[in-house]
Amino acid sequence: MQDLKPTVWIGKQGCSETMIEEIVAQLKKRKMIKVKWLQNTEVDPESVAVQAKARLVEVRGRTMVLAGKGRSAPANPEKPAEKKTARETGKLQRARKSKSV
Repeated sequence: MQDLKPTVWIGKQGCSETMIEEIVAQLKKRKMIKVKWLQNTEVDPESVAVQAKARLVEVRGRTMVLAGKGRSAPANPEKPAEKKTARETGKLQRARKSKSV
């Protein structure tokens, strides 16, 4: 999350409806966004996520990371390998060898 730059800053007036609309608009453009707020501002990250219909990924200090509901931030983006029996694996290897020769 360190490479993600804050795209929304919540100021003295707090998290208004306009801020929620901006968060929603940015989530449509990006998979994830980072939101920061001022030290003297009270912000509840969970309520912001609910209002924006987003998923709260992480909160650290006065910074939160939000992701769109249907979009996830996979730790490992690769698909898990299908499990094959030794017999299937051997058949595949023999088939590849016969094609290459």
